[in-house]
Amino acid sequence: MADVRRAGPTTSVASDPPFAAPLFQEWMGAAEAGERVIVLDIGPPRSANVAFFSSFRCRLGIGDALTDLVAINGVDGRGEAMERLQAILPERLFGGTDLILCWDLLDYLDANAIRYLASHLRALVSPGAALHAIVGYGVSSIPSSPVGYRLENEGFRRSAAPTDDPGRKPPRHSSGELQRLMPDWRVERSVLLRSGFQEYMLRS
Repeated sequence: MADVRRAGPTTSVASDPPFAAPLFQEWMGAAEAGERVIVLDIGPPRSANVAFFSSFRCRLGIGDALTDLVAINGVDGRGEAMERLQAILPERLFGGTDLILCWDLLDYLDANAIRYLASHLRALVSPGAALHAIVGYGVSSIPSSPVGYRLENEGFRRSAAPTDDPGRKPPRHSSGELQRLMPDWRVERSVLLRSGFQEYMLRS
C-alpha cells in the first residue's frame, strides 16, 4: 500500500464541503455487483480513498502523478509528450485498467496536454473502460495547482489549498470541448453538481 501524505496543520486552509457525484456512485454500484475491476487513481495516495476501494472487489493503482502531468503543459512535440507520459504512468504498472479517476487535473492542463494524456490513457485501459473526471465548471475559483480529492461518507471533498494560494479561474470545460480534445474517448454523460463542479463519465 502506498504511503499516505499528510499536510502540516499550518500550511492549508479549510477544505471545501463534501459533495455527491452520482455518476461515480452509479459506476461503483455496478462494480459492487460484478466482477473484480482494476482502478487507476491518477492523484496522490489518500488513506480515505484506499479504505473506500477496499470495500469493493477491485485492485487500486495509485499514479500520484498530478504534478508530473501538469508539467506536460507547453510540450509541443507529441513524441516527447508520449515518452514522458509512458514514464509517468507506465503500461506495465497500469495496463488493463477498467476505471480511471481523473480528478482535479483537466482544469490544469493546456489543450495539447489534454490530447496527449487522453491518448495515453486510452492505451492503458481494457475495452469499454470508463474515465471519471471532475472539473470546476460552475465555480468562480479553483486552487492555483491541483490538490486532489478524498472520498468520505458524504461524498467527495477537495483537499485544502495552501493558505497563501491566490487561486485561479477555471477554464470551464464543456462536454463538447472535452469531446474535441479527447477524441479517443466518448463523453457518455455529464452532470452539473450543486457544488458547482461538473462531473463527467467518458468511455473508451
